Amino acid sequence: MEVEMEYIEEFPNMDYVIHLGGTDFDFEKKFIAILKKEFTWQLGNYLYHIKKDEPRAAAEVVHKIKFKFSILGMNHAFAFSEYYETRLHVGNSDLDEDFKKYLRKINEFLKTLED
Repeated sequence: MEVEMEYIEEFPNMDYVIHLGGTDFDFEKKFIAILKKEFTWQLGNYLYHIKKDEPRAAAEVVHKIKFKFSILGMNHAFAFSEYYETRLHVGNSDLDEDFKKYLRKINEFLKTLED
């Protein structure tokens, strides 16, 4: 029996990054800069593959993006991404709009962070 996943409102946070870096603020700044750069590239790459109707290629990008959700404390978004990734691998991109809601949430959050 297949369980359908759906979008659930979650808010990203820096708890994990702060825990990881402790009082090393240079580490935190570098981590944020890398996170922003990678996410921006991966977001564009995902949108490109969806626009070109290349769900299997999009799945590879989702695989990378889902770890950003985990790092930013969005556990349901991570689980949703895993589910969506498996669907993309079989050519099904019907959850794209829900996935984009998570992407927008992360994108907006990252814009508020200083690197």
